[in-house]
Amino acid sequence: MNLKIKFLSLVALATLSVSAQTNSIPFFIGTYTGEGSKGVYRSHLDTITGKLSSPEIAATVENPSYLAVSGDNRTLWTVSEMDKTYCLSAFAIDDAMNLKFINSQSGEGGSSCYISELVPGKWLGSASYGSGLVTFYPLNADGSIGTVSTIDKHWGRVTRAHSIVPDPNGKFIYSADLGIDKILVYTIHEGHLVPYTEANLPKGIGPRHIDFDASGRWMAVANELASSVIILQRDMNQAFTTVVSQTSMLPPDFKERSSAADIHFSPDGKFLYASNRGHNSIVVFAFDNATGTLTRLGWATQGINRPRNFAIDPTGKFLLVANQDGNDIVVFKRNQQTGMLTPLNERITVSRPVCLKFIHIKH
Repeated sequence: MNLKIKFLSLVALATLSVSAQTNSIPFFIGTYTGEGSKGVYRSHLDTITGKLSSPEIAATVENPSYLAVSGDNRTLWTVSEMDKTYCLSAFAIDDAMNLKFINSQSGEGGSSCYISELVPGKWLGSASYGSGLVTFYPLNADGSIGTVSTIDKHWGRVTRAHSIVPDPNGKFIYSADLGIDKILVYTIHEGHLVPYTEANLPKGIGPRHIDFDASGRWMAVANELASSVIILQRDMNQAFTTVVSQTSMLPPDFKERSSAADIHFSPDGKFLYASNRGHNSIVVFAFDNATGTLTRLGWATQGINRPRNFAIDPTGKFLLVANQDGNDIVVFKRNQQTGMLTPLNERITVSRPVCLKFIHIKH
């Protein structure tokens, strides 16, 4: 596949030092292109007021439906979601948050929808929903992507690999498969991704996205088909395979069609948030770190329209929602004591936004 990627030269912003004292935090926006969007955009969040800067095109790339920012803030990786093939691309990030194309790697894998840095500076992974496979690539010192090391086809009748994430302790890699209702667990051995074990989830729930609490003791899974959250804990080998609880993301009286999408713990691990498409909301849970149980606190709904993805800013003060069908990004103020969300009536227009990734704050 020949994917044309054009780096757009932009007028540099004032040099930005991203630190805990910075009141303006940059973030990147992944989109579906072809209906007004050209690729990856950038904006800044004012962590005092919650205001967003006008979005600017950072790089043109086809359907960058998921993004990953390296731990050192030097590189942005994108996965281009297409029907039968995929393309992973690397961009250098300068101090003004400009992107400069480095390289790309392509392959066969339909509807690739997730990308993450699995080992800092060493390994990159992606997941292909349409083909039910995960891919594993080495990273070079400049952030460029090396030749594929492993392509693993998920085992099962109808596989739908929807995410791939590293364990906080660095030992395992996890991939949620919506088609077979499993979390597949891998290790890295001699430069390859190797199947290790699996977590069996209730049939028909459709696991999609994964997050871990601040302590690293608990895994949360958003289940697309069941609109629920499952909490898992570690087994005797320290892999997350043991189901502790399952909690609905929807109000008890809501009977219309809805599907779960994204999920994130608050930075302090006391609250958990997940997005509903159909109910069009962000559900707020209190999380009990001692027992791994969730308590529904409420739903934020104002200005939300098919929330494919959302992000909590690194300070924990704000939650941003990417409205795929609303063609905008809206901001909620997050009460760090109660976990509840208050709409700020702050929005920026971006065509079909589907992924938000903040730059990491340096403390």
